[in-house]
Amino acid sequence: METVCFKPKVGWWVYAIIPFMFLCCMAGPILTGSEYLLGFLLSVPFCIFILSLIITTRYAIRGREFGVNTLYRWSWFPIDNIESITHVNSILASAALSTDRIAIRFKDRKVLKSAAPLEISPKDRTGFISALLKINPEIQVNV
Repeated sequence: METVCFKPKVGWWVYAIIPFMFLCCMAGPILTGSEYLLGFLLSVPFCIFILSLIITTRYAIRGREFGVNTLYRWSWFPIDNIESITHVNSILASAALSTDRIAIRFKDRKVLKSAAPLEISPKDRTGFISALLKINPEIQVNV
């Protein structure tokens, strides 16, 4: 079974979080004139976390399912259960690293255990949607 992988689209704001977190952790020591090492040591785990999000987020299509990988954990969803795909610009927390996203709505709420759609941001959006449509041509696309 062949797996096709898609990289995420990463918004500028994700990269901006790294220096922002560093500056926030260093603000206390700078303003109080205390030890800078503590601020630096606090900022390192935050920066590593953001970098690991950028590095590990992937989307893949394998057989009749597609997967979302975030922080080294894959979640797989049935392509046959996709009802619609819609283009959205959202800042809600999701498996997307950009505000330019697609929202995937499933026919059955049990797939996500929620009525909310799955929002992802593949870099090659048209390629990703085309690959899904090859497997399930009944998907309604509103992009």
